[in-house]
Amino acid sequence: MTQLDGSAIPGPAAPAGPPPAQPPAPPAQPPVGGAEYAAYAPTAAGGFPSQAPPPPGAPVGPYDPVPGGYGPDAGQGYNTAAGYTYPQQQPGYSYPGAPTAPKRNPVMLWGGIIGGVLAIAIVVALVVLLKDPAPEPSPAPGPVASSGGTSDGPSNDPTPGPGTKGATFNVAWSAAKGPNTDGSNQMLGVWGTDKLAIRVDSNGVKAYNLTDGKEAWTVPVPAGVKELCTASYGANSKGVAALSFNTGDSDCSTVGAIDLNQGKVLWSVKVSADRMSSPTLSVTDNVVAIGGNMVGALNIANGQPAWQFQPRDKDCSVRGRAAGTQIAVSDRCYGGNGPKSQLVIVNAETGKAASTPITLTGSIEQVDQVVSDKPLVLLMSSGPQGDYVLPFDKDNKPGNQMSVKEAGSDSLRLSGQDEALTRNVVSGSTLYVQVSGTKPGINAYDLNTGKRLWAAAAAGTSNDMRLVSGVDKDGKVRAVVEQGYDKPARLVTLSPTDGSMTDIGTIAMPNGLDIGTSTSEYLLSDDGSAVYAFRRYSSTDGPLTKWKK
Repeated sequence: MTQLDGSAIPGPAAPAGPPPAQPPAPPAQPPVGGAEYAAYAPTAAGGFPSQAPPPPGAPVGPYDPVPGGYGPDAGQGYNTAAGYTYPQQQPGYSYPGAPTAPKRNPVMLWGGIIGGVLAIAIVVALVVLLKDPAPEPSPAPGPVASSGGTSDGPSNDPTPGPGTKGATFNVAWSAAKGPNTDGSNQMLGVWGTDKLAIRVDSNGVKAYNLTDGKEAWTVPVPAGVKELCTASYGANSKGVAALSFNTGDSDCSTVGAIDLNQGKVLWSVKVSADRMSSPTLSVTDNVVAIGGNMVGALNIANGQPAWQFQPRDKDCSVRGRAAGTQIAVSDRCYGGNGPKSQLVIVNAETGKAASTPITLTGSIEQVDQVVSDKPLVLLMSSGPQGDYVLPFDKDNKPGNQMSVKEAGSDSLRLSGQDEALTRNVVSGSTLYVQVSGTKPGINAYDLNTGKRLWAAAAAGTSNDMRLVSGVDKDGKVRAVVEQGYDKPARLVTLSPTDGSMTDIGTIAMPNGLDIGTSTSEYLLSDDGSAVYAFRRYSSTDGPLTKWKK
């Protein structure tokens, strides 16, 4: 295995005694795409051993079997990942270290570079995230007038009244549109440091200065690579994140690490001889965790294999979904005397089982999405009664299943941590879900009982509500509420008990800007002084807009 420039990758010190026998090295292959691509092309044949072909009659795609069996540590208790600790509460994108309940974020990580790791749905110790290096002067104290009645406290009416207390957020800057205005630059994730806002899309990675929105650096899609496939949920405490590359025929089995402080790809490696269409990735200070039809981890320093998950039988296929410092793995087995399918939670740094295996009884039941990693909440597909949400406690013991189909309503559409746009947020034992249709709004569900607690909706059937990723210092979710064309949007917190709204302020929407329910990801700075909107496509309003008090 070599580095991107062809030089040898430094490895750990050799152990005493003769080295174990190694398989013969594959013949060297010329780089695809010429010299320019050679800097990015994986120079090792694969990060892990090739997988065996599927048994006769076995499905293909997400279920590609790997030979082997559970290691000796299978079924043991939770093993905390060394060097990658998370607080029990997630402060969201505000107030680092506050005693709040965890939340779900999309594929973004904001902050975390100075004190802990925050992964997009991971959020872990958000430190100085999205905070300008040089604080701007605060506006004059006092209430800001808005149109409507009077309200100093919570209200279910999304129309603020005169004297409504809250800040006015005006546009500070909007990043310039890129060359791709045809909608091809679909956003894959959002990362951040104390100085940069970073947008990952299928055409590359771009960093913008938080102070003025100007481009700081760009990592384009290298020659010979069709597009970027997926992005890690966040970066680690050293500012390193992960990407996967489509090298052709929707094969995204090439994984690389990127340094956000330098704007530089550090290494890339092909991790599987089998095609991986959309691997999920997460990072710790030590590894890049990979979840797909191959499950394993790479050493974050050099891309060398750290471990690979081995199924419990030779005729088993796996499906993994990276979940921060853990990976949720479901399997499907075609022989043996054990359960046909199981679900197990695996420690991302060690590869050891971090839960007792759970028997799955549906004919094709499997893990579909990681809704939240702290606390761990999974979306499972094709259960005996259909798709369902499965929450876990801090010891990775499963709770009650919650159906995504509610009587008299459409099935809930949930987003996973590997998606760039947040449709749901978890805080404590409550799941908040953004719903659309004839009456857009936000519903809250008790994960202990699966029952709906309340539903909050904007005034008027045409007005949208958009969940803000993360929670505030008190564990409350935030939302942006549309109030009509060319009118300021309302920024609110939602009461966890009844969904009543408390104003944070209004967000100016000049020149026809819209909150973009389905196309924008909203974040608040850690100090609450700024709002950021990352747009799924940069062909309309530009890739990123910042509002400031």
